[in-house]
Amino acid sequence: MRVLVRIFISCLALYCPNLLSGQDTAKLHRPEVRVTKADSISVERENVYPYSSLHQLLKGNAAGVYIQEPSGEQGGYSGIALRGTAIPFISSKDIYESQPTVILDGIPLIMDHPFTFDIQLFGYNHLGPATNLLSTIDLNNIEKIEVVKDFGHAAMYGPRAVNGGVILLTTKAPVVGRRRISFNTYFGMVQRPHIYTTNAKFENEFRQRFYDKYATTEQLQTYPLYLRDSTNNAYYGPSDWTDLYFKNRPVYGVNASLSSGTDRANFMFAAGNQRSANTADNSKMDRYNAMFEINMVPLKGLTISSMISASRLERTRSSWLRDRFAEMQYLPDLSSPLPPNKNYYGQYLNEFQKSFDDNKTNEVNGYFKVNVKLGDSWQINSMFGFDYNEGLRDLFYPSTLLEKVNYLSNYFGYNQRVFFNNNIQYNHTFNEKHRISVEAGEGFQADYHRYNYAYAYKGPNDLIRINLLHSDILKSEYLSPKSFDHALIFSFLDKQRARLLSFYGRAAYSYNDQLDVSVLFRADGSSSAQPDNWWLYTPTVTAGVNIKNIWLKEQNSINALKLQASWGRIGRLMPDDRFGEGSQYTSDMSFSNNPVRFSYNGFPGISRAYSSGYIGYGITWPYADQLNVNLTGAFLNNRLQVSLDLYNKEDHNMLLGVPFAAEYGYNFRYKNGMDVRNRGIDLGVKASVLPATSALQWIPGITLNYNKNTLLALPDGRDELVVANGSKLLRVGHAIDQYWVLENDGIYNRDGEIPVSAEGKRLNYKGIALQAGDPRWKDRNGDYIIDDKDKVLKGHVLPVLSGGFNSDFYWRGFSLGFSFYYTLGRKVMNAEVADRFDFINKEGKIDMSAVKEITFWSKVGNYDKYPLYNPWSTVDAYRIDQDLFLENGSFLKLRNLSLQYDLTTAKWWNKKGKINGLAIYATATNLFTITPYTGGDPELVDFNGFDTGYSLPLSRTYTIGLKMDL
Repeated sequence: MRVLVRIFISCLALYCPNLLSGQDTAKLHRPEVRVTKADSISVERENVYPYSSLHQLLKGNAAGVYIQEPSGEQGGYSGIALRGTAIPFISSKDIYESQPTVILDGIPLIMDHPFTFDIQLFGYNHLGPATNLLSTIDLNNIEKIEVVKDFGHAAMYGPRAVNGGVILLTTKAPVVGRRRISFNTYFGMVQRPHIYTTNAKFENEFRQRFYDKYATTEQLQTYPLYLRDSTNNAYYGPSDWTDLYFKNRPVYGVNASLSSGTDRANFMFAAGNQRSANTADNSKMDRYNAMFEINMVPLKGLTISSMISASRLERTRSSWLRDRFAEMQYLPDLSSPLPPNKNYYGQYLNEFQKSFDDNKTNEVNGYFKVNVKLGDSWQINSMFGFDYNEGLRDLFYPSTLLEKVNYLSNYFGYNQRVFFNNNIQYNHTFNEKHRISVEAGEGFQADYHRYNYAYAYKGPNDLIRINLLHSDILKSEYLSPKSFDHALIFSFLDKQRARLLSFYGRAAYSYNDQLDVSVLFRADGSSSAQPDNWWLYTPTVTAGVNIKNIWLKEQNSINALKLQASWGRIGRLMPDDRFGEGSQYTSDMSFSNNPVRFSYNGFPGISRAYSSGYIGYGITWPYADQLNVNLTGAFLNNRLQVSLDLYNKEDHNMLLGVPFAAEYGYNFRYKNGMDVRNRGIDLGVKASVLPATSALQWIPGITLNYNKNTLLALPDGRDELVVANGSKLLRVGHAIDQYWVLENDGIYNRDGEIPVSAEGKRLNYKGIALQAGDPRWKDRNGDYIIDDKDKVLKGHVLPVLSGGFNSDFYWRGFSLGFSFYYTLGRKVMNAEVADRFDFINKEGKIDMSAVKEITFWSKVGNYDKYPLYNPWSTVDAYRIDQDLFLENGSFLKLRNLSLQYDLTTAKWWNKKGKINGLAIYATATNLFTITPYTGGDPELVDFNGFDTGYSLPLSRTYTIGLKMDL
């Protein structure tokens, strides 16, 4: 029987997800599975890894949390999705609006506002340093991370929790009664990957098959010049560019903290520095952190606490040509790409080093708290807090890179949040069985976002590289420096304000640790809402039953079993303050190569917001309703823990840009009426498999989330709507993250294979006759016309199943741990291979699609699996909107591997010494990926699920480190 129980536990640990915390390293030699709150992550297990951001730590460690990293570039932007998303990803701005709120010790951290995308022609990156602001958090100072997803708890945070919940970070508390000095440091390297490089010979052979089969004499004469001359060593010589692009680079980190005090006063001070790097393109990031926390009890019942934290990030970004041209909005001659030979590529790099790209991010946040206890039942809490971050970017490109046109730009933007929270609580227990809790509170939050951005062309020479665009405002040449022609200087500035005032009341009752029920009612008023809809009133109800204490008291094998259900409503804030103003004017003097201009022929002016969308009146609050049922249990002397959540979340009355009458000139107008449902399961298991008496301990765990989203309604009762410039379809009854593609069924090898109707109508593509060499696309409606009506919704950008598996082994002071991360049921559009096959339409034009990076000289994917279409066909045979390039993007990754040794468990250790803890460790990250995807890393895709090739790899990293407590 004991053997069967062990097998049962092992199977559960392998196939059920884990939502519980890791093992404290202070007990490496004698671990146990402790009963903790679901979705609570102990950072102690994770802080041996060289994470550069919170996103990397969260991967696979909590069910329902999906991390989407579009690139391995250090400090680059990454996305978090809690239980899917209710916002269709139509543009880059939507990613920012779908993120959950991260709350650090009660401080809701403010993030970048996406309004700079309004003045960008190409929305590849946010203007400025474009840094992931959560990279400013030093995870060594964090004690616990808690992911709160059920509205029964998350509703306390109001509209900040509408995107699936909130992520709570708790810093380490000061010690009481003694002094503690903690130290953690590591050093290591990132390892360069192996790349299959190519040169012009390979590219020529790849293209020659198409020219031999389809090219006319005229088309042969337009063959690219850089491929014609086989004696040109720059292109036909050795393809050794990777020696300059990929390099093994050092990484390191150090964090130290000092803590001491008594019950009446205690403090903690921490400081740290981290260098993270990528093996590609000299990308790296330096972080500097400092934090001070103090708690005082000057009078009995009065506690005063304060904390301040400061961080600085300095980032060296990748040097993609695409990003450079997008920033400048200037395209040089693109007929000849960068050469793959390192001698010639090195000449380009020597010129590029004359440019500079300084990216800096500063952040400071803190709080001041007062807690007053009045007797045993009453207490009053008051908190003032703030969060401020700023981004700076100074950029210069010399004329040698830009056909004798140099370029200079400067960006300064900041985000600030100030808030006040106050509440009064009453807690009392009657007859040792009945406990009531009543709370009333209010909160005020003020947000402010602003940026100043300017750029200029054609300075007098490349030696003038200082920032001349932000001159002294009191001088006559302000924003018109004499070194630049007035007509070639462009300046932009914008700001956003938001105010949120909230009141709430909460009442809770519990009986003898068997039954509990609570009710919460909130009133939230937003300055971004329209005047006749400033306020939204939302209720939340939670009820729970302790099954163990009521019916299973005698079942010794069941240590805990509780069922809890909650239903709640949370309002969604407007994306920006324009929605509170209705119809308005803006600086929008647009023309073809720039989305926004503030002047016409040198005269400033304003116009209607034609490009950014019409905002009328009658816009009301969007909101989300969620039903959550949770079952949590602990079994076999708490050696097995299971947590299961079933949820149904429906977002109602959401805003969406819908077509507007063309005669008004607007691209679209915003209207309420979009409803989206996310329904799914979060499941978690952690187990201690071996007996407690065993010297060897094994604790495995798994996290799993199943999520399915469905579009329930569109504005004006529409059944479907084409968005994202015609590339995406939203259809009621289908998911909002599906690809809209033509179905591919091979190739027409001969004209006689093309179908003809009984009336003699030949199959065509939007009126263009199909010919031999064209794709065999399915005519879904049988009208002998291939068009958008024949497109289907297929696959999902977000995974249907996602999670992680981790396992820890402990033996005589040694600890071996590893973590896997997986996704299932997602598709990836291999846009990189599509562009490679569509070389005719991507060659030699003065257009972004013609840009070829140095990584163009590498082979990613299996080219033999694709049909040999006619690339000159007017139907655009290798177009991206077909399922020919849609692949299974599921994967399983070994993300982390670590080995630790706790020196304090050794026999020779002096237990009376002053060192309380000392451990050495070695780690490896991003070791391997198992996937059916034939392209690059299936994880590194953009927000629409496209693998464009514009991503740095997730570097394989090796470190050794030391942790010590004095």
